[in-house]
Amino acid sequence: MKFTTKILLWLFFYCLCALITIKLVMVWIGYEMYTFESLRNSEDVELTVEPGSTASSIINRIYHPKMNRYIIKYWLKHNGNLTAVKKGYYHIPKNTGPKDALEMIVNGREMTFSITLVEGNTVDAVLQSVKSNKNLTHVLKKDFGEQDLKKLLGVSYSSPEGLLMPETYSFVKGETDVNLLKRAYSDMDSFLKKEYAGRKHDLPYKNEYEALIMASIVEKETSVPEERAKIASVFVNRLKKGMKLQTDPTVIYGVRSRYKGKIYQSYLRDNNEYNTYIISGLPPTPIALPGKASIEAALHPDDTEYLFFVAKGPDPKQGHIFSVNEKMHNIAVQNYREAVKEYKKQHASESKDE
Repeated sequence: MKFTTKILLWLFFYCLCALITIKLVMVWIGYEMYTFESLRNSEDVELTVEPGSTASSIINRIYHPKMNRYIIKYWLKHNGNLTAVKKGYYHIPKNTGPKDALEMIVNGREMTFSITLVEGNTVDAVLQSVKSNKNLTHVLKKDFGEQDLKKLLGVSYSSPEGLLMPETYSFVKGETDVNLLKRAYSDMDSFLKKEYAGRKHDLPYKNEYEALIMASIVEKETSVPEERAKIASVFVNRLKKGMKLQTDPTVIYGVRSRYKGKIYQSYLRDNNEYNTYIISGLPPTPIALPGKASIEAALHPDDTEYLFFVAKGPDPKQGHIFSVNEKMHNIAVQNYREAVKEYKKQHASESKDE
């Protein structure tokens, strides 16, 4: 009887110790789990997740010092939805916990970069911008130019000018310059076709391309958004009447590098295919990248009888004065010259005072 009681006491003591040990282990695991989930990276982390990477290896790359690998394994076992990591290039912001970091990678929320193709820029300027972007993967040759772009896009126009949509494009690590240019071309092609299909009736364009040429002129003629459709109406009216467009941006485009900020009379007489003071109708290609608003204006011009316009003054934001005949236009031109003269006089006076 005494022996049996002794055995029972030992069993009770053993079970009590086991329960205490288990309890202590569970407390330790809970503490370690809490410590792990409380981890935060002390600075921004950028990392490339290669195919075959594991969630545990990624955790070890983000957080220092490394946690006990058994704790990480135990935590991941209870968070199985965070183990199917996706390859890519990720930016983990400062003070991000393990769960949020892995959720970002599991959901493929890669670090994004951006490049802006600016409205009104020439295709040559766009190519230089693309070539100099450090986040794109460059496969184009260094001397890649306009004719190379024509071949890349598979177009038959004499120039690729105006064929790229000026937008801000987001991309992830690994995006190539070739793919970016093709995206910009596809966006422009799709938008132009859609807008042309719903264009205003009785426009003097033979096709979408001529509408794009007009849009590029509108783009360069005004920096005042609400004027675009009115500017377009002037050129549409002149085309319908068989009048020369006589628009300075085409003159500037035609003389190319000779233009240094001022239009000389010799430029207006320059015999090139873009000089709308000499040629009739539209120039052979766009003269810049027109934005969506300018395309919409070219295809939905205002109903006006205007045939002329001139800037109100030296500040482009002031907009233009529109006229229905040359007499009214000449008065507006004289007012413009007086405004410029007054501006220069005032500016000279302010400089002298300084």
